[in-house]
Amino acid sequence: MRRHSHQPRRQPRARGQALVELALAGTLLFLLLAAAVDLGLIFFTLQGMRVAAQEGATFGSYPVQILQNGQLQRVDLNYAEIVRRVRNAGGNQTTGFANLRDLDNNGVFDELETGRPVHTNWARSDAYIQVELLKGLNPNSLTPTCATDRRGEDMQAGGTGCWVRVTVRSDYQFLFPLAPSFANTVRLETRSIMPIRSSYYN
Repeated sequence: MRRHSHQPRRQPRARGQALVELALAGTLLFLLLAAAVDLGLIFFTLQGMRVAAQEGATFGSYPVQILQNGQLQRVDLNYAEIVRRVRNAGGNQTTGFANLRDLDNNGVFDELETGRPVHTNWARSDAYIQVELLKGLNPNSLTPTCATDRRGEDMQAGGTGCWVRVTVRSDYQFLFPLAPSFANTVRLETRSIMPIRSSYYN
């Protein structure tokens, strides 16, 4: 005589359901952790870029006199030195949250990539380090340019209104890319603006 067991035979299905739920929960937790890590790194990277932009704008707020045969030709910015100040704002270290010497994150120092205008032309709107000498009384509505051939009040922000704006851009590479359909990098941007201090010259 065959004996029938009264115990339910659905244990394998219950175990399978638990494994599926664990896999889904683990995936969700991993995505949340990955997003938190990348967001934290982006935050600290932006902080480093912001400090570098402020360093460049602060230096650029002191214009230089361009002389020829002892005669003043124009009062302008020392653009090359501003870019150098931005790149060296983090020191000579090549690691950290914001590698200011490799803003495109390709493993090569930007100053060595002389064939790429985005690294050598500070006037480009897509340059990784962009420097602008702007004119206007409202810092939120400025137009180029403010170079002058006279000393003194012509470049004061309280007079005609001259400003230096430094924009720093960087390609951040995600530590945990979300999906193959999304890009592995995102362009970060920060800027700093300072009034020109025409009473002082470098």
